Amino acid sequence: MTVCKQSTDTIEKALANVPETLRPSALRAAGFKPELDKVIDRQTVTYGLHPRTAAIILIRLYRWVRPQAIGNRCVFEPSCSRYSELAFRQLPFLDAIMATRNRLKRCKPGRGGLDLTNLKAPE
Repeated sequence: MTVCKQSTDTIEKALANVPETLRPSALRAAGFKPELDKVIDRQTVTYGLHPRTAAIILIRLYRWVRPQAIGNRCVFEPSCSRYSELAFRQLPFLDAIMATRNRLKRCKPGRGGLDLTNLKAPE
């Protein structure tokens, strides 16, 4: 437990001078996940014949097989794939597609930070 606390303190000190908009990508570049990403990853997937379930499974499959270089450069918290997963969990199917498209359009270097536009953070 002490090692985890020391690691967290070290990370927080290292990120103290990093602008808020760049912290998620700095954490990922250092090999850590932002807390919101961890919370979304812990959510269960209910299996069934529903387009929403298929979309969530495909998004998780993408995260599992994608190159690490792509996964470590997202500037938003949660990452774009996790945002998309939340959208499919919380919005009607077509709205989730549009929310995902709009999020990907917002993704530009130098911009970032917490972004949960129209979505609620999971508990």
